[in-house]
Amino acid sequence: MKTTIRAAMLALSTLAAGPAVAQMSGDVIKIGVLTDMSGPFSHQTGAGSVTAAQIAIDELRGMVGNTRIVLLSADHQNKPDIGLNIARQWIDIEGVDAIFDLGSSAVALAVQELVRERNKVVIFSGPGTDRLTNDSCSPNGIHWTYDTYATGRSMANAVLGDGGKKWFFIGMDSAFGRSLVEVMTKTVQARGGQIAGSIWHPTGTNDYSSFILQAQASGADVIVLANSGTDFVRAVKQAREFGIRGARPRIVGPAITAVDILALGPEDAEGLQYIDAFYWNLNDGTRALSAEFRRRRDANPGQAHAGVYSAVRSYLEAVRTAGTDAAPAVLKQLHTTTISDNFTPAGTVRRDGRMVHEMYLMRAKGPSEPVTAPWDTVSLVARVPGEDAFRPLAESACPLAR
Repeated sequence: MKTTIRAAMLALSTLAAGPAVAQMSGDVIKIGVLTDMSGPFSHQTGAGSVTAAQIAIDELRGMVGNTRIVLLSADHQNKPDIGLNIARQWIDIEGVDAIFDLGSSAVALAVQELVRERNKVVIFSGPGTDRLTNDSCSPNGIHWTYDTYATGRSMANAVLGDGGKKWFFIGMDSAFGRSLVEVMTKTVQARGGQIAGSIWHPTGTNDYSSFILQAQASGADVIVLANSGTDFVRAVKQAREFGIRGARPRIVGPAITAVDILALGPEDAEGLQYIDAFYWNLNDGTRALSAEFRRRRDANPGQAHAGVYSAVRSYLEAVRTAGTDAAPAVLKQLHTTTISDNFTPAGTVRRDGRMVHEMYLMRAKGPSEPVTAPWDTVSLVARVPGEDAFRPLAESACPLAR
């Protein structure tokens, strides 16, 4: 197990009040970014999430007294046992106060329980499963960026409104994939749509031909790829080879990002719609964050990266305001503060741990459409208000929601 200290003992100059220094455990704030550094989700999270966290820390330079901030990162390899062992060492031995990103839904669910036991803070940006704020919610966890309920429900409603009636699901056999298909199935059936079938593939599948042939044979006019990362990119490229282009049947990837669209290229990505939590060209704030991210990594940030930036920045601001890094005080501050930064202008953290904010229906540009930069690959179709996107508290199985 390797733990890489990405920014060791980052000293911050004194600008803030004295209590913020006196009540820090060990006179240091330790943050850990635990994510997929080398697997199928590494381009959506990975080293980019570490960069995003560092940007947030640098923006808060001099704002948390003279308290040192240490940023650690590690690769959980999408394995819950490895992720759990890293998180346990970070908390029990290295004194980490808060863990960010996580990437994998299975790893996230495991780490959430450990963090609850240790009474620390975990803020999720990369994982999608809505269980983190539903039946597996925790008072110590916050789901920051997106989830399968918001992406699945919003995407299904958009496609149903555009005439999609008969649906076939090709889903990743994981907590993420199962949750996404469940949400979309319920939404489709509630609005009179038909489910033609579903089939499951393991993470890291290389050959999707049999899945695609079954989807075609079903007669579905909507084929949902309930996966993400390199799995989605491979599946779309192979579907295009089978002649699946255009509106009928149409391919839908609810939980992908602009990073996946860029990996596909304009010819294979043309017309794909998806739900995103971050659009780089939305306003001056999103453009500023994206420009800084590109300066450091020569790449545009995806939603998970922007979410990590926002979560780390908000956490440090909560520590500063609370005057301590003790988890109960910091969590209380996060739950009572409006989140306003270069990720979202107005987010709120509910009692179930869901950070509610606006979501966006996006469409991939084709090769004939004008672009202003290499990363200008998508356009905004519609805004989805947070209260319409995320699961209502009244429908939640989280005990904290009652």
